[in-house]
Amino acid sequence: LGDVDFGNYTIANALPSLLTGLIDLGYTTLLIREVSRDKSKSDKFLSNALRFRLLLFPAVFLILVLSVNIMGYPDSTKNIVYLFGIFTFLKTLTNIFYGTFRAFEKMEYEAVIVTSTTIVRSALGLFILSLGYGLIELGLIFVFTGVAEFIIALVISRKRFIKKFQVHPSFIRDTIKIAFPLGMVSIFGVIYIRIDTVMLSYLKGDAVVGWYNAAYNLVLGFAFIPQLFMQSLLPSMSFNFISSKEALQKSYEKSFKYLLILGLPISVGIFFLADKFILFFYGSQFANSGIALKILGWDVSLYFLYTCAGFVLISTDKQNIMATILAISAVLNFVLNLILIPQYSYIGAGFATLTTEIILLVIYLFINKRNSYIININNIVFPPGIACCVMGICLYFSSEIHLIFQILIGFILYFIVLISLRGFTKDDIVLFKQLIKKQ
Repeated sequence: LGDVDFGNYTIANALPSLLTGLIDLGYTTLLIREVSRDKSKSDKFLSNALRFRLLLFPAVFLILVLSVNIMGYPDSTKNIVYLFGIFTFLKTLTNIFYGTFRAFEKMEYEAVIVTSTTIVRSALGLFILSLGYGLIELGLIFVFTGVAEFIIALVISRKRFIKKFQVHPSFIRDTIKIAFPLGMVSIFGVIYIRIDTVMLSYLKGDAVVGWYNAAYNLVLGFAFIPQLFMQSLLPSMSFNFISSKEALQKSYEKSFKYLLILGLPISVGIFFLADKFILFFYGSQFANSGIALKILGWDVSLYFLYTCAGFVLISTDKQNIMATILAISAVLNFVLNLILIPQYSYIGAGFATLTTEIILLVIYLFINKRNSYIININNIVFPPGIACCVMGICLYFSSEIHLIFQILIGFILYFIVLISLRGFTKDDIVLFKQLIKKQ
């Protein structure tokens, strides 16, 4: 696409995503939490959440149309934003069914649907771009596959999980007070992730947006790991909050430890190999993205950890507190971007993101600690921290080696050092064996 068109593509994704929380309003997360505790509620939650989103869509889409016109984007960009807005709405509908799968702990259905539709979407997208078509045609591909994904999820839900659709107008009114804080969590979370892209577009232009998001998209590509990991645990964690807080504490400790072990070496690897990654994935025209990737790479480990801590807040019914924290974070990120972007451009946006997420992680850990869910940071950080130092030295002195071999050598060395430092305990090994047997 090139840096300018890639910038337009990023804006087309970013603007609709800022409005997804207005459609979701927390009902997907509420569905997972409540249905995991009482499966008989599944019909009512799914039916009413689906109806509520269909009713909300016209108003939210109108807000999107007004926003892109007020910001003065050209007609070509507006049309692309509209197409991706429709696709984003289809995803919010499909996510209701995915929430049902997760509540019943049948995530394999979601895995098959997402994998197959993503492969088709990617293949068709690459095909039409190779024929010389542009972003409009790419947007149509996204809409087409979004419709297919929705229909497949609907059919599976109807056959496997939903006895009948039960529309109760009073249901949304009765649950909105519970769901709304979760919705605010989603809204403010998306704002502080995407607001830098919108501000860069407005203040610095499409090419700068392309450079920044070339780096940021590589980082966000890892976001599904902690999200799916913690979402798969949310039903059991929500149940344990009612039945066994000791089990919830253990889940929190193990999750935090495993996500740190996985996330920290990714951040260190990105820092040392950033320029090679940019050249490998994007080419020389995105050389300016290297420094942004070095900064944003640390977002991987931070995101892994605060996602873990955040899901503990959700499972313990602390969504009101979480929404307040994310609102403060969104405002802080906006202010930092407003200060840093005019002078430091996309580099300033990167530092604004990191600063916000460090503060967010510290607050989450503090709130969980006050609620008696405590992480012993020193014991957990030491083994992977030492292993990452060794890996980093190896990557620094092996810069002449091909990227693929550097990655392989670095991660093999990392896990050798981690195991030798007893980063995995006997309990961890027993747990892994149980999971393998179960699988």
